[in-house]
Amino acid sequence: MIDDGSWSGDITDSGFFGAEGGDGADALDPAVIDLVDELVASAPTGRDGLLRVLLGLQQAFDRVSWRVQELVADRFGLSPAQVAGVVSFYPRLSAERRGRMHLDVCTGVGCWLDGGDDLLRDLEQAASSRQEKLDEPRLAVIRQECLGTCGLSPVVRAQNRVRSLPVDGESEELVVELLKGTSPVRGQR
Repeated sequence: MIDDGSWSGDITDSGFFGAEGGDGADALDPAVIDLVDELVASAPTGRDGLLRVLLGLQQAFDRVSWRVQELVADRFGLSPAQVAGVVSFYPRLSAERRGRMHLDVCTGVGCWLDGGDDLLRDLEQAASSRQEKLDEPRLAVIRQECLGTCGLSPVVRAQNRVRSLPVDGESEELVVELLKGTSPVRGQR
């Protein structure tokens, strides 16, 4: 494939322009470019550096937009497809906004056998119904293959705390607590 430089002009992005709304301008907000350059300068080279930069951008903007992925690719000497592959591979990274707070639900074999898929569905429904009227989601329910606490299954993780959660009953309460900003993981283990 011949790289004629037109690839970046073909991408539509609805964010990171001006005041985060976007008017389709070709240039990224200079503050975003400065942040990317700052993160790249402080990151190690190679894969570890790329992941640190992408995680930093995810945390700062609640996503890594297509335009920002292109900029990161340029700074690391990679193709945009390589960076997009990393973003799509890791559950913590996303090109779309998902919510500033993450609720990880384990669906590994142990949790799955104890109802992890049902728990995931219940939490997704509770989060969706509670956030319907919000302009921007604040809570993302994310499927995780394993959280490494099989003896407590099924489990969820919020704010780096793991909690065993029964399949019936506490999903709605946990979502409400998370959205209110109260302690989300009572009885943590």
